[in-house]
Amino acid sequence: MSHSFVENGSAVGGRELRILVVVALSAVACGPGGGIVGAPSPSAPPVIETIIQSGLVVPWDLAVAADGRLFVTERPGTIDLFESAAPMAKRVATTQVPGVRAMGEAGLLGLALDPDFAANGSLYVCASRMDQGEWRNQVIRYHVASASLTLEAVILRSGIAAAGIHDACRLRFGPDQKLWIATGDGGVPGHAQDPASLNGKVLRINADGSVPADNPLPRGASSPGPVYALGLRNPGGITFQPETGACYVVDAGDQMQDEIEIVTPGANFGWPTVLGPGGVARGFADPVWSSGSVSFAVSGAAFISGDEWGAWNGSLVVATLKEQDLRRFSIDGTHVVAHEILMDQRYGRLRGLVAAPDGALIVTTSNGSGDRIVRIAPIR
Repeated sequence: MSHSFVENGSAVGGRELRILVVVALSAVACGPGGGIVGAPSPSAPPVIETIIQSGLVVPWDLAVAADGRLFVTERPGTIDLFESAAPMAKRVATTQVPGVRAMGEAGLLGLALDPDFAANGSLYVCASRMDQGEWRNQVIRYHVASASLTLEAVILRSGIAAAGIHDACRLRFGPDQKLWIATGDGGVPGHAQDPASLNGKVLRINADGSVPADNPLPRGASSPGPVYALGLRNPGGITFQPETGACYVVDAGDQMQDEIEIVTPGANFGWPTVLGPGGVARGFADPVWSSGSVSFAVSGAAFISGDEWGAWNGSLVVATLKEQDLRRFSIDGTHVVAHEILMDQRYGRLRGLVAAPDGALIVTTSNGSGDRIVRIAPIR
C-alpha cells in the first residue's frame, strides 16, 4: 500500500494536532481464503484525517448529536461530553457510571443517542457492572441537560453476562426507532446458541426496555423475546445501511473467518458450530463476507453517506484491532467486495466508528492509554 500525502503537526493546548491530507491511494485487501480481491476505486475521493481529541483511555464508543456535541465512553467507566467534534474542543462534562467493573474487554462499552435526542435528551450506554452477585452487561439510560448527565433507568438489567473476553456490547438505534444491541459470547461459545442467554446475540428492544411485538417468536414461547438473531462470537460493530435500513453486524472470528452479516429476523449465524460460510445446508445463515484463513479482529462499523464521498458513497467501512486500519467494502445487495485500506497502522488499534451528521467518519483508537479520536472526511 502506498500513500501520497501532506502532513502538518502542531501543538494545541499541550496536545498534538495532526492533519493528514491523502491525495492518492493504492491498496489491496484480503477476501475469503485470504486472497487479494477488489481494487482501489479509480475515483477515490481525497480525504483529510484530523486528530480531534487525545489523552483518552480506551474510548470504546461515541456519538455526535445533531447540535454537534460529541459523546464518548471510556472503558474504565466515564462518559465524556465535548462541546463539539472540532479539534481539541472543550470537554464540558465527565460522568462516572456507578458500579462499573472494568477488566479485560469489559467496562463501559456501547453508546447510542435516542433518535429524538434533541427533544428528550436520552443517551444509552452499556456497562459491565456487579448486580445481585453477578457480573452483567447492563443497558442504562441517562438524561442529558446542557452540561450534565443524570442516570434515569436501567432498561436491561440481566441476561447479558459480562466477561474479560468477547464482551462486545455495541448499541445502535435503527431506522425503526428500536434499540439494537450486539453482544459477545462472553468467552463461553455455547452461550451463542443458548436460548436462555442474551450473549452471542443481536437484541432488539424498545427504548424503554420492553420487547417489540414484531420480534421473532422463540421456539416454544407464546410471546416474542428480545433476541432478534443469534450465533455470534464477538460482534464489535453494528450499523444500518442508509438506503435500505438493513442491519449489518461485523463479527470477529477465532483466528480466522471474521464475518460481515446481514441481520434478518431469527437468523442463526452458526457460532460455534460453523465459522465462515458453508452453514446453509445445516440451517445457518452464511455471512455476506468473510476473511477466510486470516483474522483482522474487526471492531466498529459504519456506512459512508453523502455525495461528497463520490465513488465511496454507500460503502461500508470496518475498523480493525489486529491490523490497525479501516477497510472499505462496496455492497450490491448481498455482494460485498473489499477495497481500500485506510489509516494503515498510523494510530494503532482502532475500535469505535461512527458517521457524524456532517458525513465524516469518526474513529477511536484502543491502545490502552494516550488514545485518540480521529476524524476522516472528504476534502470539500
